[in-house]
Amino acid sequence: MPHYPRIHVTGRLFHVISRFHDRRYYLDIEGAREKYLDLLGKAAATHDGRIVAYCLMSSHIHLVMQLSTDPIGLLTRKVHAPFGAWVNGRRGGLGTVLAERPKSVLVHSDTYGLELIRYVHNNPVRAGVVSRASESNWSSHCAYLGLAECPPWLATQAVFGPDESKREEIRRDFAEFVDAGRTEKRRAEFSGEVSRELTRKIRRLLGGEVALSYPILGPDEFVVSSLKQQVNKHRDKERSLRSEAGPNDVVIAVFESLGIAPELAWKRVKPSNVSRGRALAAWFWVETMGRPQVMIADAMSVRRTAVSKMLSNYRKNGLSKDDRAVLKKVFKRVTGDVPASPYAVKAAESAGEIPEPKVVVLKRNREK
Repeated sequence: MPHYPRIHVTGRLFHVISRFHDRRYYLDIEGAREKYLDLLGKAAATHDGRIVAYCLMSSHIHLVMQLSTDPIGLLTRKVHAPFGAWVNGRRGGLGTVLAERPKSVLVHSDTYGLELIRYVHNNPVRAGVVSRASESNWSSHCAYLGLAECPPWLATQAVFGPDESKREEIRRDFAEFVDAGRTEKRRAEFSGEVSRELTRKIRRLLGGEVALSYPILGPDEFVVSSLKQQVNKHRDKERSLRSEAGPNDVVIAVFESLGIAPELAWKRVKPSNVSRGRALAAWFWVETMGRPQVMIADAMSVRRTAVSKMLSNYRKNGLSKDDRAVLKKVFKRVTGDVPASPYAVKAAESAGEIPEPKVVVLKRNREK
């Protein structure tokens, strides 16, 4: 195998596998693959993650993504819902076409990134559809090799890096690297299944009887750090859901954290700081607390479409460092971690200790 540079994506990569109901061959419908890629490109333009690789099989789909703040579901919903409607329109059917939720695999990019991309690109080879990955028209492999036009949303820089002068050399090495893996058998952990070996590793690292909801692959410190992030995220969501703070309390907490008089939130004024306050309140209410956006729209006396636009802008552009600092203060306020102001009576009434979550990525195995 040739010397190969490390992948130019740091941190985390997600491998997402979406299967059709009863393994139906919906992608074999004429025009289906083109339609799916068109929807994928449009969704990628509004998502802060990057699509590093893909492979469209007849009965399922593989995506390799580098994520930032937006969850996977934001992208898959924007693709799968309209794609399901398109399929049903072609076949005269009803209902969803995707089976359950997508499977996920989280990998450390430096350790497993290239192996994962090779594994995904060789899916048609393992299925016996083609003899080599370069013969498939429905994976990102040909785009990497320069044999097909590269979609603007495909992040090939993850492999090629920023140095254009080395692209052809890396492309040749990459072709040999992927081709060398064409005889590789199916890997359970790359397919979203938690192997016994991985389970034993996690138990050793965490010192308890635990089971993973999805594979996490990488160095020990990466695995532990990823699990802690999931635990903290779940804990924050639980505390937010248990809070009795209403939409008005969230608006007040956000505006006070920004140093803006809360009463301005309900006036028909459009200074940039007021608009920012409304947008952050909407984001916190919907994304952090998991509550309906119609409630926060009514609380701020704005149209529901305006709230949708606020959320869309943040999902596309992400939150700034200052925005995150403000939301951190708001979180403490609405969950009762700090005394509330006279405006936020409900937040003060709901203060108290919140028990730690029992289940996140990890699920306790209880012996009967």
